Amino acid sequence: MNRNPRIMTALSILSLVGACSSGSSGGGTGGAGGAATGTGGSSTGTGGSTAGGAGGATAGTGGAGGSTSGAGGVTGTGGGAAGMTGTGGRGGATGTGGAPGTGGAPTDGGTPGGDASTQMNFFVTSIGSPNGGNLGGLAGADAFCKMLANNVSAAQGARTWHAYMSTTTVNARDRIGTGPWRNAAGHVIANNLTDLHSQIPAPAPLDATWPIGDTSIALDEHGAPVPSNPLQHDILTGSKPDGTLMTGMNCNDWTSQATTDVAQVGHSNRMGGGFPAYWNSNHASNGCAPVVTIGQNLGTTVGSGGGRGSLYCFAVD
Repeated sequence: MNRNPRIMTALSILSLVGACSSGSSGGGTGGAGGAATGTGGSSTGTGGSTAGGAGGATAGTGGAGGSTSGAGGVTGTGGGAAGMTGTGGRGGATGTGGAPGTGGAPTDGGTPGGDASTQMNFFVTSIGSPNGGNLGGLAGADAFCKMLANNVSAAQGARTWHAYMSTTTVNARDRIGTGPWRNAAGHVIANNLTDLHSQIPAPAPLDATWPIGDTSIALDEHGAPVPSNPLQHDILTGSKPDGTLMTGMNCNDWTSQATTDVAQVGHSNRMGGGFPAYWNSNHASNGCAPVVTIGQNLGTTVGSGGGRGSLYCFAVD
C-alpha cells in the first residue's frame, strides 16, 4: 500500500511525544524539616534554679526521594540552643532584734529592781535600851530608833524616825504619820491609822495585813522576826488599843527605870497569854528596870512579861 510520506512523518512525531508523557513522575516533595529552633530556657531560674531550659528537639529528617528522579526533601533545621543557667534568688533582709522586755510588776510593797528594805518605814527594835524604861523621854526614844535605822543604811538613818510611845502630852498614834507602812520585807502592815488600830472583833480590818499569830509581820530593822524562844514579843508603848495614853503606865514619860514604875506593852505577834490580839496594848510590865536576862518572866524589868524592852519605830518622812 502506498503511503503519503507527510502523513507518516506526523505519525512518527506523535508516537515519540506519547512515549515521553507516559514515563514515571519525579520524586515526591521532601519531608518537613524539624522545628526551626527549640524553646530556650527561662532567663532566670525560680528561687535560683541551677540549669536553664532544655534546647529544642533534634533536627528533622529530610523526606525520602522519589522512585525515579525526584529530589530528596530539604534537611530540617536543628533545634535551638539550650537556655542560659538561671540566676539564684537573693537572701531575705536581716531581721531586726526585738525591743527590750519590760520589768515585772512590783510585789507587795516592792519596786521593780529595788531593795524592799529601802521601802521600810516600820520596824521593831532588835534590842532594848540599856537603861530600861528610861529612854530620855520621847526625844531619846526617837534617837534610839534612828540609831538602829542607820545601822541598816545611811539613807534610812537620814530619815525622821518616831517611837510609837505615848506620854502625858502626846499620843502614840499622833506621832507616826498616816500610812501606809511597810516592814523590811516590803510587806504593808497597815494602810492607814484606822486599819492599824482596828484590831477586834475578828475579822478586823488589821487582820488582812497583820494576821493574828503571824510572826513575819513585825520584823526588826534587819528583816528578822521577833524571837519566840525565849519569848520576846512584849513591846513598850504606854498606850491603849486605840493608840492614846494609858495613864500612869509609861515609865514616868519614859524617864524612869525604877522597879516601882510600870509600862503598858503590846504583843508583836498579836497573840499570847490569854490577852486580846492587840499589837500595841496587852498588859503592864512588872517594872521599868533594864532587862537582865532576855525573855525572863519574873522580876521588875521592862521585859519581865516576855520581852527585851523593844520599841516600835515608824518613819514619818
